[in-house]
Amino acid sequence: MQTISFGGEGGEATRELIARFESRAPAWSATAPARIDSLRRRLATLQALDSRHGGYAHLALEDAGGLVTEVLEELAEVEADTRGATPDETMADVVLGTVLWALRHAVEIEFVAPVVNALAVRSNAARSREEVAAAFGLAQGVIAHVAPRLSADLERSNPERPWRLLHVNLAITAIRTEDPAMMAFAFDALERALPDEACGFFSEALALSLAPGIAPAVREAIAERHRRCTEDR
Repeated sequence: MQTISFGGEGGEATRELIARFESRAPAWSATAPARIDSLRRRLATLQALDSRHGGYAHLALEDAGGLVTEVLEELAEVEADTRGATPDETMADVVLGTVLWALRHAVEIEFVAPVVNALAVRSNAARSREEVAAAFGLAQGVIAHVAPRLSADLERSNPERPWRLLHVNLAITAIRTEDPAMMAFAFDALERALPDEACGFFSEALALSLAPGIAPAVREAIAERHRRCTEDR
Protein backbone atom coordinates (compact mmCIF):
# COMPACT_ATOMS: atom_id res chain seq x y z
CA MET A 1 0.00 0.00 0.00
CA GLN A 2 1.20 3.50 -0.78
CA THR A 3 0.26 6.84 0.72
CA ILE A 4 -0.35 10.01 -1.24
CA SER A 5 2.12 12.82 -0.58
CA PHE A 6 0.78 16.38 -0.55
CA GLY A 7 3.96 18.32 -1.23
CA GLY A 8 5.86 18.75 2.02
CA GLU A 9 9.26 20.35 2.34
CA GLY A 10 10.43 18.96 -1.01
CA GLY A 11 7.58 20.62 -2.86
CA GLU A 12 8.08 23.85 -0.93
CA ALA A 13 11.75 23.88 -1.92
CA THR A 14 10.83 23.52 -5.58
CA ARG A 15 8.38 26.40 -5.28
CA GLU A 16 11.14 28.50 -3.74
CA LEU A 17 13.45 27.48 -6.61
CA ILE A 18 10.90 28.71 -9.14
CA ALA A 19 10.35 31.93 -7.17
CA ARG A 20 14.10 32.62 -7.20
CA PHE A 21 14.19 31.98 -10.93
CA GLU A 22 11.24 34.30 -11.59
CA SER A 23 12.83 37.05 -9.48
CA ARG A 24 15.55 37.44 -12.11
CA ALA A 25 13.81 36.07 -15.19
CA PRO A 26 12.86 39.55 -16.52
CA ALA A 27 16.48 40.71 -16.39
CA TRP A 28 17.80 37.49 -17.93
CA SER A 29 15.15 37.63 -20.66
CA ALA A 30 16.70 40.81 -22.03
CA THR A 31 19.50 38.77 -23.58
CA ALA A 32 18.14 35.21 -23.61
CA PRO A 33 14.33 35.26 -23.95
CA ALA A 34 13.98 31.88 -25.66
CA ARG A 35 16.09 30.12 -23.04
CA ILE A 36 14.13 31.72 -20.21
CA ASP A 37 10.86 30.45 -21.67
CA SER A 38 12.36 26.98 -22.05
CA LEU A 39 13.68 27.02 -18.49
CA ARG A 40 10.30 28.11 -17.17
CA ARG A 41 8.71 25.04 -18.78
CA ARG A 42 11.39 22.68 -17.50
CA LEU A 43 11.18 24.00 -13.94
CA ALA A 44 7.42 23.59 -14.11
CA THR A 45 8.03 19.95 -15.01
CA LEU A 46 10.19 19.53 -11.89
CA GLN A 47 7.30 20.90 -9.84
CA ALA A 48 4.81 18.61 -11.59
CA LEU A 49 6.98 15.59 -10.76
CA ASP A 50 7.00 16.68 -7.11
CA SER A 51 3.21 16.90 -7.14
CA ARG A 52 2.81 13.53 -8.82
CA HIS A 53 5.40 11.46 -6.92
CA GLY A 54 6.14 13.41 -3.72
CA GLY A 55 8.92 15.80 -2.83
CA TYR A 56 11.38 13.07 -1.78
CA ALA A 57 10.42 10.09 -3.94
CA HIS A 58 13.21 8.27 -5.75
CA LEU A 59 12.41 8.70 -9.42
CA ALA A 60 13.26 5.70 -11.55
CA LEU A 61 12.34 7.64 -14.67
CA GLU A 62 14.72 7.59 -17.61
CA ASP A 63 13.95 11.19 -18.51
CA ALA A 64 14.50 12.63 -15.01
CA GLY A 65 18.29 12.74 -15.33
CA GLY A 66 18.02 14.23 -18.80
CA LEU A 67 15.65 16.89 -17.52
CA VAL A 68 18.10 17.94 -14.79
CA THR A 69 20.91 18.03 -17.36
CA GLU A 70 18.83 20.21 -19.68
CA VAL A 71 18.03 22.65 -16.87
CA LEU A 72 21.68 22.92 -15.83
CA GLU A 73 22.86 23.32 -19.43
CA GLU A 74 20.38 26.11 -20.13
CA LEU A 75 21.22 27.85 -16.85
CA ALA A 76 24.91 27.72 -17.81
CA GLU A 77 24.07 29.26 -21.19
CA VAL A 78 22.03 32.03 -19.58
CA GLU A 79 24.84 32.69 -17.10
CA ALA A 80 27.33 32.94 -19.97
CA ASP A 81 25.03 35.27 -21.91
CA THR A 82 24.38 37.56 -18.92
CA ARG A 83 27.68 37.35 -17.05
CA GLY A 84 28.59 40.61 -15.38
CA ALA A 85 31.52 41.86 -13.36
CA THR A 86 30.36 40.09 -10.20
CA PRO A 87 29.03 36.55 -9.68
CA ASP A 88 25.27 36.18 -10.03
CA GLU A 89 24.17 34.86 -6.63
CA THR A 90 20.60 34.33 -7.81
CA MET A 91 21.84 32.18 -10.69
CA ALA A 92 23.88 30.16 -8.18
CA ASP A 93 20.76 29.73 -6.04
CA VAL A 94 18.75 28.44 -9.01
CA VAL A 95 21.51 26.02 -10.01
CA LEU A 96 21.79 24.72 -6.45
CA GLY A 97 18.01 24.50 -6.14
CA THR A 98 18.02 22.25 -9.20
CA VAL A 99 20.81 20.18 -7.68
CA LEU A 100 18.86 19.78 -4.44
CA TRP A 101 15.86 18.61 -6.46
CA ALA A 102 18.09 15.93 -8.03
CA LEU A 103 19.48 14.91 -4.64
CA ARG A 104 16.02 14.65 -3.10
CA HIS A 105 14.86 12.38 -5.91
CA ALA A 106 18.12 10.36 -6.26
CA VAL A 107 18.47 11.57 -9.85
CA GLU A 108 21.94 11.46 -11.38
CA ILE A 109 23.71 14.76 -12.06
CA GLU A 110 25.60 14.45 -15.33
CA PHE A 111 26.59 18.08 -15.99
CA VAL A 112 28.63 19.09 -12.94
CA ALA A 113 30.57 22.17 -14.09
CA PRO A 114 27.87 24.77 -13.29
CA VAL A 115 27.31 23.06 -9.94
CA VAL A 116 30.99 23.57 -9.05
CA ASN A 117 30.72 27.26 -9.94
CA ALA A 118 27.49 27.71 -7.97
CA LEU A 119 28.97 26.07 -4.87
CA ALA A 120 31.98 28.39 -5.10
CA VAL A 121 29.69 31.43 -5.36
CA ARG A 122 27.69 30.25 -2.34
CA SER A 123 30.85 29.68 -0.28
CA ASN A 124 32.40 33.02 -1.24
CA ALA A 125 29.15 34.87 -0.51
CA ALA A 126 28.77 33.40 2.99
CA ARG A 127 28.78 36.12 5.63
CA SER A 128 28.76 34.01 8.80
CA ARG A 129 30.26 30.77 10.03
CA GLU A 130 26.80 29.19 9.87
CA GLU A 131 26.45 30.12 6.20
CA VAL A 132 29.90 28.74 5.45
CA ALA A 133 28.98 25.51 7.24
CA ALA A 134 25.80 25.27 5.16
CA ALA A 135 27.83 25.69 1.97
CA PHE A 136 30.18 22.97 3.21
CA GLY A 137 27.29 20.60 3.86
CA LEU A 138 25.83 21.16 0.41
CA ALA A 139 29.20 20.58 -1.27
CA GLN A 140 29.66 17.43 0.80
CA GLY A 141 26.29 16.13 -0.39
CA VAL A 142 27.08 16.89 -4.03
CA ILE A 143 30.43 15.07 -3.82
CA ALA A 144 28.77 11.98 -2.36
CA HIS A 145 26.09 12.09 -5.07
CA VAL A 146 28.46 12.36 -8.05
CA ALA A 147 31.16 10.05 -6.66
CA PRO A 148 29.95 6.95 -8.52
CA ARG A 149 30.49 8.74 -11.83
CA LEU A 150 33.54 10.91 -11.10
CA SER A 151 35.64 9.18 -8.44
CA ALA A 152 37.65 7.26 -11.04
CA ASP A 153 39.04 10.71 -11.98
CA LEU A 154 40.20 9.76 -15.46
CA GLU A 155 41.14 13.31 -16.51
CA ARG A 156 44.04 13.91 -14.16
CA SER A 157 45.76 16.20 -16.67
CA ASN A 158 42.86 18.68 -16.48
CA PRO A 159 43.13 20.96 -13.42
CA GLU A 160 39.63 22.31 -14.09
CA ARG A 161 37.91 18.92 -13.88
CA PRO A 162 34.90 19.01 -11.56
CA TRP A 163 36.08 16.17 -9.30
CA ARG A 164 39.28 18.09 -8.46
CA LEU A 165 37.63 21.47 -7.99
CA LEU A 166 34.89 20.02 -5.78
CA HIS A 167 37.47 18.65 -3.34
CA VAL A 168 39.76 21.67 -3.39
CA ASN A 169 36.81 23.99 -2.79
CA LEU A 170 35.44 21.70 -0.06
CA ALA A 171 38.78 21.90 1.76
CA ILE A 172 38.90 25.69 1.41
CA THR A 173 35.33 25.99 2.67
CA ALA A 174 36.15 23.72 5.61
CA ILE A 175 39.08 25.95 6.55
CA ARG A 176 36.73 28.94 6.54
CA THR A 177 34.41 27.20 9.00
CA GLU A 178 37.32 26.80 11.47
CA ASP A 179 35.55 23.62 12.57
CA PRO A 180 37.99 20.76 13.39
CA ALA A 181 35.60 18.00 12.34
CA MET A 182 34.77 19.63 9.01
CA MET A 183 38.44 20.29 8.28
CA ALA A 184 39.35 16.68 9.12
CA PHE A 185 36.57 15.36 6.86
CA ALA A 186 37.52 17.61 3.93
CA PHE A 187 41.26 16.97 4.30
CA ASP A 188 40.70 13.20 4.39
CA ALA A 189 38.50 13.44 1.29
CA LEU A 190 41.12 15.56 -0.49
CA GLU A 191 43.87 13.06 0.27
CA ARG A 192 41.76 10.17 -1.05
CA ALA A 193 40.55 11.96 -4.18
CA LEU A 194 43.73 13.84 -5.10
CA PRO A 195 46.64 11.90 -3.60
CA ASP A 196 49.16 13.48 -5.98
CA GLU A 197 48.03 17.03 -5.23
CA ALA A 198 47.15 17.00 -1.54
CA CYS A 199 50.65 17.85 -0.31
CA GLY A 200 50.86 20.84 -2.63
CA PHE A 201 47.49 22.05 -1.39
CA PHE A 202 48.55 21.79 2.25
CA SER A 203 51.83 23.55 1.50
CA GLU A 204 50.04 26.51 -0.09
CA ALA A 205 47.38 26.55 2.63
CA LEU A 206 50.05 26.54 5.33
CA ALA A 207 51.75 29.58 3.81
CA LEU A 208 48.42 31.42 3.67
CA SER A 209 47.59 30.42 7.24
CA LEU A 210 50.53 32.48 8.51
CA ALA A 211 48.57 35.66 7.74
CA PRO A 212 47.20 37.66 10.69
CA GLY A 213 43.72 36.73 11.83
CA ILE A 214 43.96 33.01 11.10
CA ALA A 215 42.91 30.99 14.14
CA PRO A 216 45.81 29.02 15.71
CA ALA A 217 43.75 25.81 15.64
CA VAL A 218 43.26 26.18 11.88
CA ARG A 219 46.96 26.79 11.33
CA GLU A 220 47.85 23.77 13.46
CA ALA A 221 45.42 21.50 11.60
CA ILE A 222 46.91 22.48 8.24
CA ALA A 223 50.47 22.21 9.56
CA GLU A 224 49.79 18.68 10.83
CA ARG A 225 48.53 17.56 7.43
CA HIS A 226 51.49 19.19 5.74
CA ARG A 227 53.91 17.49 8.14
CA ARG A 228 52.32 14.09 7.54
CA CYS A 229 52.38 14.33 3.77
CA THR A 230 56.00 15.53 3.64
CA GLU A 231 57.13 12.74 5.98
CA ASP A 232 55.41 10.16 3.79
CA ARG A 233 57.38 11.21 0.74
